[in-house]
This record gives sequence, C-alpha cells and structure tokens, in this order.
Amino acid sequence: MPGARQGGAGLADTLRGAKAAFDSASNETGIQADEAQYDLDGWATLSGHAAVRYRGYELRADRIRYNPDTGDAEAEGNVVLVGRDDGSLWKGDRLATNLKERGGRADNVDLYTRPFRVLAADGAFFAPARTNQVYQIENATLTTCTNEPGHFHWCVTTRRARVRPGDDVTAWGVVPRLFGMPFFYYPYYWRDLARHYGFRFQPGYKHSWGPYLLGTYKLPVVRDKQTKAFIDSYTFADWRGDRGFAVGQKFAWEFGEDESHGYVTGWYMPKDDDPPPVIDPDKEERYRVRFNHYWNATDRDQVLMQALYVSDVRVMKDFFRREYREMTEPDNYATFTHYGDAFSAGLTARMRLNDLYGQVERLPEAWFELNALDLADTGVYLENQSAAAFLRCVFPEDSKDEDYDAFRADTHFLLSYPRKYLGFLSVVPRAGYRATYYDKTRISESHTELVTTVGTNDFDQVYSSTVEKTVTTEREGDAKLRSVFEVGVEVSSRAYGYWDAQNGVRWRHVVEPYADFNCVPEPNVLPEELYRFDSIDRIDEETTLRLGLRQRWQSRDPGRDPRERFYADAWLDFNLEAEEDEESFSDAGWDLRWYPEPWMCLQAKGAYDNAESTVDNAEFVLTTWLDIFRCDVEYRYRHERSSLLTGYLTWYPNERWGFDIFGRYEFETSQVEEVGGWIQYSWDCFALRLIGSVEPSYTNDAGQSEEEDWSITLTGWLTDFVPARILEEDNR
Repeated sequence: MPGARQGGAGLADTLRGAKAAFDSASNETGIQADEAQYDLDGWATLSGHAAVRYRGYELRADRIRYNPDTGDAEAEGNVVLVGRDDGSLWKGDRLATNLKERGGRADNVDLYTRPFRVLAADGAFFAPARTNQVYQIENATLTTCTNEPGHFHWCVTTRRARVRPGDDVTAWGVVPRLFGMPFFYYPYYWRDLARHYGFRFQPGYKHSWGPYLLGTYKLPVVRDKQTKAFIDSYTFADWRGDRGFAVGQKFAWEFGEDESHGYVTGWYMPKDDDPPPVIDPDKEERYRVRFNHYWNATDRDQVLMQALYVSDVRVMKDFFRREYREMTEPDNYATFTHYGDAFSAGLTARMRLNDLYGQVERLPEAWFELNALDLADTGVYLENQSAAAFLRCVFPEDSKDEDYDAFRADTHFLLSYPRKYLGFLSVVPRAGYRATYYDKTRISESHTELVTTVGTNDFDQVYSSTVEKTVTTEREGDAKLRSVFEVGVEVSSRAYGYWDAQNGVRWRHVVEPYADFNCVPEPNVLPEELYRFDSIDRIDEETTLRLGLRQRWQSRDPGRDPRERFYADAWLDFNLEAEEDEESFSDAGWDLRWYPEPWMCLQAKGAYDNAESTVDNAEFVLTTWLDIFRCDVEYRYRHERSSLLTGYLTWYPNERWGFDIFGRYEFETSQVEEVGGWIQYSWDCFALRLIGSVEPSYTNDAGQSEEEDWSITLTGWLTDFVPARILEEDNR
C-alpha cells in the first residue's frame, strides 16, 4: 500500500491484517483499496476500488476515510453499502456512517431492501438494538418496480418512511401513484414484508349477484416472527347489487414450524334481496360459520377439528362455490391420533350440527390399530384393528325415515406367515377373526293384511275391492355378538430382465403375477339383522379369488437416476360360491400409469362388473407440468350416476402474458356444467387478471330448475406480494 505517512506504522499493520481478512472472506473485518494513506490521528484514506467490510456489512466507494478504532467511515463517489445479512443494497453520492454502531446518513439515497426500492434526497439508518437494520428516510419514494425513476408503473411517495429489511415498512403522508397518476391518500401506511397485511378488493359482475365488490382488510393481532406465532384478523365487507350487503370476520392462526394452524370465520347477510325459490321466504338471513384447526401436539400426537354451520342448504352453493364443490354437505368432526412405533390409536367424534343434513354420528369412537408385528421372531405377523363407538344414523329434518342408533365394539385380528420359496415364489397364508358386539339388533317381521279399496267407476257406480298386502315392520332386538372367521393366502412371484437401447438408455422390465384367495364363512349374525352404519355391518359370507399381473417398465438414461416409465396392474375377481344361475367370474379391474416424459403422466383406473355386463367405474387422468404450462384433463365414470369430464390448461407463453381455460361436462345429462378461463398481463411489479365463467341452466337431481349463471371479475396484485387466494370470495 503506497503513500503511508510518517508515524502510521501501527495503523498500517492493523490495516494489512484487515486486508488479509478481507481477502479470506472473513465475516469480521476487512479492507481493500488501490491506495491507502495513514494519519497520526487514527484515520486511513482508501482510494480506488475502496472497500471496508465489518460484521456482515460491506461499504464500497471511490474514496473512503475509515477509522478502525471507532468504526467511523466517510465515503463519496459511487457509494454502495451492502447488508449481506438482511439483503439490503444502499446507493448514494455521499455517506457518513459508523460501522460498529450500524448507523449513519447519506445523500441521494437509492436503497434496495427486498422487495422495495427506496429513493430520496437524503436518509438515515440505524440499529439501536443491534438486531435488524432500520432506515429512516425523508420525502421518500417506494416501489417494487424495476424501471428507472420517472417511469415506474406504480409507486408511493411519502413524507417520511421507516424501513426494517425483512420485517416491515412504515410510512406517513402516503400518496399511491399508478403510471405516475395519484389516486388516493393514506395519512399512515404499514406493510409487513412477508404476511401481506392490508386491503384487498375484488370487483366484478355475476348474473346471480349483479354488480359486486368484495372487500377484505387483514391486520395482525399477534405477530412474533422469532417464535413464528401469528394470529391474523380478516374483516369482510361485501356488496352484491341484487342480493344486498354482507359482513364477516375471520381469525386465522399459525404457531411454530407447522406445529399448529387453523381459523374460525363467520359470514352474515342480514337480508337476501333475491333468495332462490327453494329457500323459505320467511328466512331472510343467510349465514355461515366455520372452524378448522390442525395441531401437532407432539411428534407423535395430532389433533384435527372441523365444524361448519349454515343457515340453509343453498348458502354454500350461492356464495361459497369453491368450498361447496369440495364439501357439498358439512362434515363436523374432532379427532385425536397418537402414533406409536408399532401402533396408532385415537378418539374420533363425528356429529351433525345442522338438521338440514343426514349424518352417521360417532359420539365418540375410540380406535386402535396394530401394525404388522413379528411375534417373538417366529416370522408370524399379527395385525389388529379395533374400535368401539356409540353410533347414530340421523336423517334430514324433512325425511320420513326414522333415526336409529346402537353401540358397537369391533375387533379384527389377522395372522400372516410370509415365506419365500425357491428364491422367487412368495407365499403369504393368513387367518383372521373378527368379533363385533352390538347392544341392539334389528328384527324384521312380515304379516299380511286385507286392504279394501272403495271407488266409483265410469258409470258412477260404487265398487269395492279387497286384496292381501304384505306389511313389514321392524322392532328392536336383543344384544348380539357376531363372529366372523376368514382364511386366505396370497401367492406372488417376480421376474425381470434388462436390455440396452441404441440411444444408450438401459431398460428394465419387471413382471409380478399374483393370486389372492379369501374365504369368509357365513357369520352367526346376518347383515339384515343389524342396523347399518358402514361397511362393517354389511360383512357376509363370501369366497373369492383374485388373479392379477403387475408390470413395470423402468429406464435409466446415462448419468441420470432411474425412473419408472410405465406401471400396469390388472386383475380378475371370481366368486367361488356363485349360485347356479350366476357366473363365477364377477369383476375385473385395472390400474395403469404411463410417464412418456418426465413432465407428463397418464393414469387409467377402473372396474368391470360382469354380472351387469358393464363398466362399473372408470377414470382417466392426463397431467402435464412444465415451466410455461400445466394441463389436467380428468374423466370420471360411475355407472348410471355420472360421466364427468373436467379439465384446465394454464399457459404462460412469455413473462408478460398468461392464459387459462377450464370446464366441466356431464355426459350423463349432456350438460355443460361450467366453462371459463382467465387472461393475465404482468408488468415487472404487478399483475392484472380478468376472469370469466359461465354455468348454463339445468335441472338438478331434485327436479328443480337452476338458472344460468355467468360472472366476470378483475383482480390484481403486486408480484412481490402474491395473495394466497387470488379471488377474495375464496378467502371468506
């Protein structure tokens, strides 16, 4: 380092050591410069590519005066201050700072602190708690736009701003501008840089709503980023031109690293100005209350809860369409699960909150599952599933069926002895026993009655006729213990071969034939003697055989990990106790998955019912995923119930434009259920999306006419603050 003054040897030695530290990328202290001069008062003047690093901060400029004892520094000419810990970047003409105290002041500020860019004539920064950096800036302009000043797509000008990198931005006297035009004024503005608090609006038009505006204001109730504890408040205010006003409130919480999260939300419309015909006209209120909670109490204990209460059977369909498609009827439950090394156990409560719906209630159910456990290293494995519950089947309030209930305790033991013979043949014999206790059973009694009908013929003559009719009545029976035995064996084998393709790809073909035999003798209590709640109560005599073949085609490109290209599982089911007029071949099934490319998958599943000579169910799913597009096409068939085709395609041809189309078509009724899409245009800093959809009129399963419904809405967001839900109607 040339130019050292007389008497600066001690300082020179210090700076030489600091330079070595800089060259070794030390995180403590380091300097570098083309030229350095040392003063007797403890200052050094660094010129030419000058840089000083101190504990995570790096100061660069054309010229820097630096005092290593006090930490003071004065920089001028292309000044850059980089905060490597918080990701901030400060540019200016002049800067006076103290690196030890982490504070200072600069002229002509151009600060980048993710994701904001802040510009001002001057500004100050400090960190009094020696934690996060704090920037105080007068007459600042804030934006996330990458254009040059004077050409921002959007920005806000402020009288005063405070920026805490990685934490939040606070500003006073805020004027937001869009393409340079001011359009509002905030006396006070605060923005969290991760949680996206503030206002959100969704304007649009919907045929069943009229013009509408949905508004949300989100603010923090508890915000502790160190412990990752958050409780957020969402306040809703909605206006629908043809339906009226509605309000709502939601509280959402998160604690720890996915340790616990949930929400409780309420939505209320005092009066629906245009209710659907199926709603009682005397009930003007529409509302919905929902609660969800997920809690990992420990590494082995989990709690799940959900509750939904609605004003009527149509409120979800009318105002919460996305949620309605996921859950057409409320499912209310609370579960606790404990996971052991070889078992799991828990409590489940399932109940009905609305009399509008039917439900099988479990009040509560205690259950236990034992994983396959090797008994004393004998090679014999034991499995068990046990449950005890008070069950009640309740019907909707307008149903003519009568509710019924019973206490049921069920346990199922299964022993298996997997063995391998000749190196390729796997044989797994098994034997099981299921005991089920019912505190009450069902007795059906039939008797004949003479029924006399009196009428008048075409000649106005009175006549009467008497016929015998069989009348079946049911009454409650005594408690019973049902015993069910079963025996079975599964036999399978595996073979594979390799071959090398000309392009260098190595292929592997795996073949796994298998057979599964199962026999269940007639139980001592038949299904017709039991109240039915689920599949356990329908267990009956059966002897079945399944013959199947699994195949896998796998490939390995040079220098890459192997991947599965094709998977196929096909099987035939036989009823070995078929009646004389029945065929022993009962069903066939298949499960296929094809990966022609790493970004594409085609799946096909289904079952064929031989007795009905028809496909009972089938589904075909095509999924593709790439950086610029994603496509899902799904076809689901259920015999005499549904034949639904759904799909969507999202395509981003470049950084600016995005397109999406989606639709659903029901072949069973030749009905287009919905078709729509969106167009999106993105600037570097914010995006706008125009969304439209149409639901043609149709007649529902109850024979009621549903009117055509179409909608169009416009929404937007800052690209650095993408909301969790694009549409506010999905955030209620």
